[in-house]
Amino acid sequence: MAIKNFLFGQAKQSAWIICLGFSLSISGYAQLPSITTGLISVEVQSVATGLSAPLDLVSANDGTGRLFIVEQSGRVKILQNGTVNSTPFLNISGQISSGGEKGLLGLAFHPGFSNSGSPGFRKLYTYATENPSGTADFLVPMSGSPDNQCVVTEWQASAGNPNVVDAATRRDVVRINHPQSNHDGGKIAFRASDGFLYIASGDGGNGNDVGDGHTPNLGNGQDTSNLLGKILRIDPIAPNLTPGSPNPVSGNGKYRNPANNPFVGTSGLDEIYAFGFRNPYRFSFDPVADRLIVGDVGQGSIEEVDVVERGKNYGWNRKEGTFLFNPNNGSVSTDPNPNPAFTNPVLQYDHGDGISVIGGFVYRGSAIPALAGKYVFGDFLQPSLGSGRLFQGDLSSGVMQELRLGINPRALGLRIKGFGTDTAGEIYVMADNSSNTAGQVLKIVPIPAASALINLSTRARVETDDNGVAIAGFVIAGSAPKTVVLRGIGPSLSFNGQLLPGRLLNPTLSLRDSDGAEIDSNDDWMTHSRQQELGNLQPSHPLDSALVVTLQPGLYTAIMRGVGGATGIGLAELYDVEPSAAANAINLSTRGRVQSGDNVMIGGLVIGGTTTQRVILRAVGPTLSESGVGGALQNPTLELVNSSGTRIRFNDNWRSDQQTEIIASKLAPTSEAESAIVQTLSPGSYTAILRSADSSIGVALVEIYRLNP
Repeated sequence: MAIKNFLFGQAKQSAWIICLGFSLSISGYAQLPSITTGLISVEVQSVATGLSAPLDLVSANDGTGRLFIVEQSGRVKILQNGTVNSTPFLNISGQISSGGEKGLLGLAFHPGFSNSGSPGFRKLYTYATENPSGTADFLVPMSGSPDNQCVVTEWQASAGNPNVVDAATRRDVVRINHPQSNHDGGKIAFRASDGFLYIASGDGGNGNDVGDGHTPNLGNGQDTSNLLGKILRIDPIAPNLTPGSPNPVSGNGKYRNPANNPFVGTSGLDEIYAFGFRNPYRFSFDPVADRLIVGDVGQGSIEEVDVVERGKNYGWNRKEGTFLFNPNNGSVSTDPNPNPAFTNPVLQYDHGDGISVIGGFVYRGSAIPALAGKYVFGDFLQPSLGSGRLFQGDLSSGVMQELRLGINPRALGLRIKGFGTDTAGEIYVMADNSSNTAGQVLKIVPIPAASALINLSTRARVETDDNGVAIAGFVIAGSAPKTVVLRGIGPSLSFNGQLLPGRLLNPTLSLRDSDGAEIDSNDDWMTHSRQQELGNLQPSHPLDSALVVTLQPGLYTAIMRGVGGATGIGLAELYDVEPSAAANAINLSTRGRVQSGDNVMIGGLVIGGTTTQRVILRAVGPTLSESGVGGALQNPTLELVNSSGTRIRFNDNWRSDQQTEIIASKLAPTSEAESAIVQTLSPGSYTAILRSADSSIGVALVEIYRLNP
């Protein structure tokens, strides 16, 4: 049980502290756990600047490599060969109503855009808000006038110049009255598997989906007799161009509704695909799993991500996330008896972590292997940070984490307005500042490979009980898997050229993931399936143990024991053998029993590369008791020496020295009797020695963390 406590208790908590980055929890929004910063690291590379409120990026999938950037003010610009064309592809700034949540909000190219035999040849579609003009195709019951009309419009690229739209080809497809200026939705996209256009429509604005223009006692989101608060699905091609289609023609005669839309031939509007949304501002399709994934912006408490299926009801305004929503006052409460008529989100978070979810994409690119199959999305703004946040989530488990931005994590520093992808599946972020004067497109790329902590090791006394075995927890962070070598050295353990008395004569190694599941194990290194990859790290004795493993960014634990209950001094080692990989080990925490003489605990680290690294070393004892570890060392000391054996720094009781620096690291020990050292070290080898201040015996934890500058 003590090993499990180590995996899930003190050491795991310590390993996460360094990764928390900019994750905050605000007590006023305590409905859900705070989002922690995970171990997948990415960088962002600016590929287009000088933009104003960019909020979408779309590929025409026509083989040209062009990316089309949507600016909210009404312009579509082309990013081609690394340059933004000076002439806009489309400029409708004079025809729309923009500002706040209104403007040019969506762009989609017909799947047949580059096929001269398709009725969709050279056709593209926009979603924009316009001042009310004439009679809309769809009205809402209201005493006043609508604030705007949401219009889906068809255009054609110029036959003579593919980099501009022929403005004379404009054809309005559908016009919908929209009561208020907010919650306009706006994303449009074609689904590859059915060829239809999907349209995100907000609930009409106003708080709680109530008031003028909102269906009394029901709300627009729940009312299938209007198009607000819905995901719509249509075939936007003019019906006369598809005379053989089995899909019925719309009421305005300008498009067709798919015959298998859920309300065709029954009560409800034919255009509706799914309903119960508040403001489904951004959505995407996963091309592999063919899933429609929607980020639905919440009211005052919960942001959610939904996997949307035909005909399903996603709850608004009866639900906000998985919580019951009260339209009378905007409050949320735990739902004790969930209604099966409502489909719950797959991801959700509260307003302690952000205020407006920005739906993204499942990563299907190749540049960042650690993100493969993860849903990459974000939040517009975490107010206390003044910055948007990048997240990744598992749509199956519901687990989400913040992406670590950079080798030395930092905030994005801009507000997130949208996401896009190119034909290779790489993801882009649309971002700007609060005044829309710093608009740019950022490409999510891997962190650069950089040598940091290339070897971490701990020498300790290995006993037989769970509290006495040597347990090494380590953390890998980065954009890609990392190949490491783990060694459990005993019979070949030497000091000053002499075999060490009392050494562990036959060690074994077991590697576990953060859930405690065994990944790999070894007893006698020559029997391991990848032993040929050890190279010059082959142990000198056949009874030593070694593992060669390729690991995704994450938390891991290696456990070293003696075969047959043997005891003795052992050395647990971690080597980074893949310096070209965009990932690094950033922590090693080893637990064992501390005695005296040669049986003290010794941690080693080797800093590679050419730059200095700032680290913190900790000697933890008393707080292990809180994790159920018996016989914890009550007063550990810590000494740091260089490769020549010269002392660099010593600490007994962390508040006695470097208190300010240790607190600033966010890794201050819990007990004042524990020790810590913060130090900037040049490339080279170093040793940390953990002893008892009073010559007592007990279980302790020596930890090495790479800090941010």
